[in-house]
Parts: sequence; C-alpha cells; structure tokens
Amino acid sequence: MEKIKNLKKLFKKNNIDGYIVPKNDEFFGEYIPENKDNLKFISKFSGSYGFALILKKKNYLFVDGRYTLQANIQCGDQFKIMTIPKKLPVDIIKNKKLSVGYDPKLYTELMLVRLFQKSKCKLVPIENNLIDKLRKRKKIKKVNKFFTLEEKNVGVNHTKKISILSKKMNQNRIDLQFISAAENVAWILNLRGRDGDFTPIPNSYLTIDNKKNINLFCDLKKIDRKIKLVLKNINIIEIKDIEKFLNKIKNKKIQIDRLSCSVLFKNILIKNNKIFELNDMTYILKAIKNKIEIKNIKQSHISDGVALTKFLF
Repeated sequence: MEKIKNLKKLFKKNNIDGYIVPKNDEFFGEYIPENKDNLKFISKFSGSYGFALILKKKNYLFVDGRYTLQANIQCGDQFKIMTIPKKLPVDIIKNKKLSVGYDPKLYTELMLVRLFQKSKCKLVPIENNLIDKLRKRKKIKKVNKFFTLEEKNVGVNHTKKISILSKKMNQNRIDLQFISAAENVAWILNLRGRDGDFTPIPNSYLTIDNKKNINLFCDLKKIDRKIKLVLKNINIIEIKDIEKFLNKIKNKKIQIDRLSCSVLFKNILIKNNKIFELNDMTYILKAIKNKIEIKNIKQSHISDGVALTKFLF
C-alpha cells in the first residue's frame, strides 16, 4: 500500500523504527469525524476501536474480539491482526530496543504504560502527526454551532455545578482543574455540540479554579450570541490558543484527568506546576442522577424501545 510506504519514508527523518496510530482524535471520544480518522486512512479498518503499530518491516493492527474478522477482511493483506488483550505491542517488541514514534496529542500516559510498560523500546513524541503529512483533508464548510440545555431539562444549572466542583477543589487543596474530557465539559456547562455523527459532544476543554474562574476552549465559530448570554461569566477562548494559555500557568496545584489528559498537555502543565494525576471528579458527580435526569432517562428508553421494535418489525 502506497500510504504505508510513504509513512515509512518519514521514519528515517524522525529517527524512529516504528509509529503507532490510534483510532481516537485529540478528544478521545468513541466516535470521530471521517476527516480525523487516521487509522482508517492508513489501514482501511473502519471499526470503532483499534490501533496500528507500523514498523520498518512489519505492520500490526490491534483490535478487540468484536473486530477480528472485520479487520482481516478490510486490511488483513497489509496488517497482521492482533486481538486485544491477548496480544499487546509489548508482546511484539519484547526485548527489542526500538524507537517508536507517537503523537503526544493522541495518547495519555496511562495508555502508553498499558501498551509498552514491560518493553525496552523508547517512545518518541512527535508533535507534527506523521499521518497528517500524508493526507489532504477536506475543508469543512459548514460549522455546526454548540447549543445549551435548559435547567428544566437537566435539573441543575451550570453555575451550581461549578460551585460544587470549586468546593471539592478547595477540600482537596487544588488550585485549578483541567477538564480534558469533552463529555465532562458538556455536563458541567450543560453544553452540547454536533461535532460527531452519533453523540452530541461539544469538542472543547475547560479550566476551573477554586475561585470559580472558568475558561472554555473551543472553536469560536461554534459559539453564538445566545450561548454567550447563558455562559456570560465564562471566558471563551479560541481552542488553537490553548497551549499558549496553559504555558502561562505557574506555581499552581493542578488536577488533571489521567483518562483523558494527553501527554502533550501534561508535559506543558508539569513544567511550572505541581500535578495531581487522578480521575476527573466530574465522573463521580455526573454519575449521581437527579430526579429530572432519571425521568428523562426513562422516557428516552421508552422512545428507544419503540424505535427498535418498529425497526425489527
């Protein structure tokens, strides 16, 4: 395959023996837009989970048991298909001292540890994604706006949620929390988007400090006047400027989410701050449903059940 050959030509320039390509984009969601699906681009594999390890002489595609047959059909001619968790990259590399490149925007430290922890290979962060150098992306002409949910539909407004988070931070003696999981931003701000085909996740990041100062990072074209009025006490910043913003934070105790904070963002924040790498406390807060959420969940299941029954019939 020409794409794989072209990728391997870049190995020498970057002084690496291999490159790892994940399914996810920088927001670590389950569903990603077609123009960000680098794994499908390089391998033709269209399943919702997997990653490729491409070495100088061999190519491996790791998928779970749901996709073993599909992966063999779609790309078994170019890749050796490995089933997770029976096989991981560490089983392939074993005692080989290889340099494996990766995009630090697309991996958390926890992900890399799980895949390579017992190997002798050297992981090399390459900020300019090598797959991006090979593909021409279609320009997205239509910008899908974010939208907010009313309190009557969610039970609690964003101001109260921020107060709860801020109180938790003070209890834990944290100065600032970096919310890197877009679904948690969605819950905190009652914000939704149309960035994916199947889930209303608004691709964005958030910082909140113990004094309730909030910064939302997103594509400003997705924010309309109505959202600005609802989120009037929140500073909304162009997402392209997030690295510049994080680099200016100094001498703070910062909590980051080990499940969704990329290696890139962690390395920026750890330079001048004390980092606490834990699970985002939002996961626990949003797991406890209020009366309105429970009512809506029940109604959603009824509507879903009716739709599925009609489809089967």
